[in-house]
Amino acid sequence: MNPTEKLQELFLKFPGIGPKQAARFVYFLLRQNEGYKIDLAKNIEMLKDSSHVCESCLRIFSKSKNKEKKLCSICEDESRDEKSLMIVVKELDIDAIEKTGFYNGKYFVLGSVLPFLTEKPTEILNIRELVNLIHTNLQNGEKSISEVVFALPATDEGENTINYLKKTLSQVVGIENLKMSTLARGLSTGLDIEYVDKNTFKEAFNHRE
Repeated sequence: MNPTEKLQELFLKFPGIGPKQAARFVYFLLRQNEGYKIDLAKNIEMLKDSSHVCESCLRIFSKSKNKEKKLCSICEDESRDEKSLMIVVKELDIDAIEKTGFYNGKYFVLGSVLPFLTEKPTEILNIRELVNLIHTNLQNGEKSISEVVFALPATDEGENTINYLKKTLSQVVGIENLKMSTLARGLSTGLDIEYVDKNTFKEAFNHRE
């Protein structure tokens, strides 16, 4: 496989990118000057040293200012509501919700949704980390989590994921110790959380059940 073919294969791993789009990216790069290519390659190389996974919510964040930092800015923020934990699929969902300025709790990045008939959910979802986080947090007394809010895509796989999480958390953590709610379906069917607007999110959150 030559470099052009290999690069196209790598672009295919990007979310939402098909063969034609991957090919367009490759041809675009081929037409750019050497300075652009060097700058792009340099910044991609720097990603591994300038980013970190938050030890609490599993969100990827920049650690350029403090390379020893273990928590993202949201998890470090003591003004956030410790009692509310919102479960999202990816970092872009957090960015979208934060832009609404409406939610002030904490987050957890699940990493994916659960396809139907999946035999090993723990290989797809960050479920072990979620259970450990809640278990540990419930020992914090007044600051412990009292509600988990599922902010997942309004799709069949999103619903499947929520059902799996509710069942798992009920068995492991105990339903009596934790309120579990889901954003109301003010969200359009099929909508990805990263595209939600302020008013839609506000309505969905206020009418969660």
